[in-house]
Amino acid sequence: MERKRNINSVIHDQLLGRLSEEERKRLQVWIESSLENKKNYECLMHGTDLAERYRLSATVDEEQAWKKFQKKHFQVRGIHRRMLWKYAAILMIPVIIGAAIWVGMWRNADTGPVRVQDDQLAMLRSEKMGKQKAILVLAGGQEIELKSVTNQSLQDSTILPVLSPKVVKETQTENEEVAATDNNKLVTYDDSEFWLTFEDGTKVHLNYNTTLKYPSHFSTVSRTVYLDGEAYFQIAKDDKRPFRVITANGIVKQYGTSFNVNTYVAGVTKVVLVEGAISVLPNQGDEHKIHPGELAVLNGATQDVQISKVDISPYIAWNSGRFVFDNCSLETLMEVISRWYDKKIMFEDEDIKTIRFTGDLDRYGSIIPILKAIQRVTHLKMDVEGEAIIIRRE
Repeated sequence: MERKRNINSVIHDQLLGRLSEEERKRLQVWIESSLENKKNYECLMHGTDLAERYRLSATVDEEQAWKKFQKKHFQVRGIHRRMLWKYAAILMIPVIIGAAIWVGMWRNADTGPVRVQDDQLAMLRSEKMGKQKAILVLAGGQEIELKSVTNQSLQDSTILPVLSPKVVKETQTENEEVAATDNNKLVTYDDSEFWLTFEDGTKVHLNYNTTLKYPSHFSTVSRTVYLDGEAYFQIAKDDKRPFRVITANGIVKQYGTSFNVNTYVAGVTKVVLVEGAISVLPNQGDEHKIHPGELAVLNGATQDVQISKVDISPYIAWNSGRFVFDNCSLETLMEVISRWYDKKIMFEDEDIKTIRFTGDLDRYGSIIPILKAIQRVTHLKMDVEGEAIIIRRE
């Protein structure tokens, strides 16, 4: 007996206009089974922008789509074209379906269906995957475990805007500039991330293995936080109070913009500006302004600042739910996979670590399809054995 398809697959065919009569009846039964299903389906089908883009994505010319995909994502020689195209298509279709259904479910009660931004969609998928976990350490030493942006119940907390967690505040003098030791501290695990919104409206997305220190209240003259790890900032504009991100290798300063800060490499701070204008200031040296699309690298040892024009996608893709790697070594790639999926990596040969990889992967996908995608491109064998991933030549 043929197994019934998941309702997501049925909706997928409905979006493409190729649903069979039997499945059309099944979909109708599902829609009428609850008011929530009906509202979600109607919202999805009225999201004409996404629905139309999905139809187009399924009717593109295979040859042209393959060339574009290969050029942008998999610049590896010697791969059988149809084999990788088939696999790439398998990976992409569930992502598009998932996005379509999440758009249908995300609604504004007053205005009806709205278009969901990439970062909002990432929040929803992250929570569903159980990736939103952090420890909040108050200045007084109390520790609070945070597991969700929507289901926290913290005493004396402030409910922040939609899609933001609640941030605990403590009594503090309004005009006082707080020392780093008096700050609250938010810490993410190796396999988790977290979003928060400050009282001024600034939104911050913390990547895995990251620590952010911040005051319970910003002062009237400045807004200062301390970062160790990686975070994406969307700063609320305030002409009177500059926002400063202090790292071990220097300071990022601005008044209202979006940028990414990464300190994962010891002794180095990388800052990528998405929009607006910011400046970077090494611990010893002059201030340097950077523009959208530029990368600033602060070297803690030499106090040098190198600024270059870059493709910002690989630097900020994690913020919207993607892993984008551009000519990345397999060792670096697997370090990211190791942390995110809480697995140990074992290379059979040391020289395997130097193999280069260029690709775009789903950050919220299960680990098996991720590994299959990597091994099909690199022609390596990747086996999951308990808590370890063994990488060897085929």
